[in-house]
Amino acid sequence: MKISETTKAKIQKSSQRIFVVLAWALLISIIIQVYLAGMAIFLDGSFWKKHEAFVRIFEFIPALMYIFGSAGGVPQKYKAWSMMLFLLCNLQYYTPYGWMGPIHTVSALGIFMISLYVAWGSYQFVSKQRKEGYS
Repeated sequence: MKISETTKAKIQKSSQRIFVVLAWALLISIIIQVYLAGMAIFLDGSFWKKHEAFVRIFEFIPALMYIFGSAGGVPQKYKAWSMMLFLLCNLQYYTPYGWMGPIHTVSALGIFMISLYVAWGSYQFVSKQRKEGYS
């Protein structure tokens, strides 16, 4: 079965938009995750359970971003950073213990910065594509 060009274009546009939504959702999730860690440190230690549970909600977003980025023709650099985010998020499971504890917090800062770069950059890319498509 062959897919028409219009159908391909619709899939590509939808995939690009989903990529951007996922990128921003990941960024917001990271902010929430850091907030929960701060609550656990400065307010009430019971927030650690929420911090540990919340990651299960968003940990696969970068992998989904890679999939939708591939289907949407998102630039390679954003797809590559998505895979890096996936790896870094999963690396976090190994860093909160012992001497690697400080790496956990520094790595979270790196994850935030990369997520911001991907979210903003992909938004600009999709906005530019959209403007060119309407011309």
